[in-house]
Amino acid sequence: MKKFFFKSSALALMAGVFLTSCDPDIDTPAASSGEADFSTYVALGNSLTAGFQDGALYREGQLNSYPAILAEQFRNVGGGEFNQPLFAEGVSAGSPRMIAPNTFVVPPRLVLGPSTDCRNETSIGPVLSGPVGNLTVFAPLTGSTKYNNLGVPGARSFHLPANGYGSAAGNPFFARFATSATTSVLADAMAQNPTFFTLWIGNNDVLGYATAGGVDDQITPEATFEGSIKATLAQLTSNGAKGVVGNIPDVSKIPFFTTVPYNGLVLNAAQAQGLTAAYKPLNDAYKQAGIPYELKFAEGPNPFVIKENGVVRQLKAGEYVALTIPQDSLKCFGLGSQLPIADKHILSEEEVLNVRNATTSFNNILKAEADRLGLGYADFNTYLNKLSDGFSQNGVNYNSVLVTGNAFSLDGIHFTPRGAALVANEFIRVINDKYNARIPKVDETQYRTVRLP
Repeated sequence: MKKFFFKSSALALMAGVFLTSCDPDIDTPAASSGEADFSTYVALGNSLTAGFQDGALYREGQLNSYPAILAEQFRNVGGGEFNQPLFAEGVSAGSPRMIAPNTFVVPPRLVLGPSTDCRNETSIGPVLSGPVGNLTVFAPLTGSTKYNNLGVPGARSFHLPANGYGSAAGNPFFARFATSATTSVLADAMAQNPTFFTLWIGNNDVLGYATAGGVDDQITPEATFEGSIKATLAQLTSNGAKGVVGNIPDVSKIPFFTTVPYNGLVLNAAQAQGLTAAYKPLNDAYKQAGIPYELKFAEGPNPFVIKENGVVRQLKAGEYVALTIPQDSLKCFGLGSQLPIADKHILSEEEVLNVRNATTSFNNILKAEADRLGLGYADFNTYLNKLSDGFSQNGVNYNSVLVTGNAFSLDGIHFTPRGAALVANEFIRVINDKYNARIPKVDETQYRTVRLP
């Protein structure tokens, strides 16, 4: 998935609840692998699989990735060694960003810290943990280790079988641990002769379009997605390996799109009157041209003003503001009121529909292939909807609210270690049901949420 970095306005912070449970002394069935063989487990996917969190890939997130948690539980039923391409302690790497031709910067991870805004008010919010770095952070790993966690930040469905994805012109996250510059993620997985796999891919096939506000990025064509999934699963199952396929969540339910409300423009009576007067000439022109928009403002919360396809209008309920929005500009410099918000920061009604239609189509393909090949199918779309609604488990409340919801990290897209444990348990539930296994779930409360300063 793509990664973004931001400063937030004041957030109401609550400490994550860390509880342990005391279970009664009862007899439980012995752990069993059932009909599956976990001796060689490989995990294929994108940043969610890699352990990316807080806007970057770093050692703690990797050690608490859902595949690492799964592999530890698989040890109870004959699971073997599970290697990950770990970064050194203290190193973190976000998505490289081009600032000039052939010049890239690599942001570090986000942490909660003090930030002073344009009103000279200091609050606690997500800030970069240090200065940006450069591409040297992706120096290739030495040695001949084969890595079981093949999650690659930024990967889309068609990248997994693509030869050369680990080359200098490919993906630097894969280049640092690929077995050669000409190999593919799928080839490196098959070289290990896996007996079991998880495949969670496809999020970026829609997310890149969504996080870019439908600008300068496209949803993967359905035929490309289907061909890539079929080719990947045909290879993974060619030696009789069993596995689980995860589907694509509705990305509009993640904090990246739900933290800034569409009607976050709060005005007093005088401000509302002034803006209404300022937009009267535009409203008159729209009325004369038959354009069905009227910009009007009232005291209290109002929809932000945006510009889409050359038309200035106000946001509607069900449209979203990306967390990339410059929040100082919202607060002090008239962005979203006098100055319309650019389309790249907005997920409009039409774009939401495009994303949801593609997600449904892609998930139908994933489900059909999983069923055809007799694989498990983890419905993370339904699970994320449940998380968005909120639920309580083991005395802890979970939801998709940034910072306080306990599941999402500071980038609003990726999970906390606690969230990764919830994902691992959902995979385990599917594995146990599909393969008649008895793999114990983890106590997710033993994993941290957002770390407070």
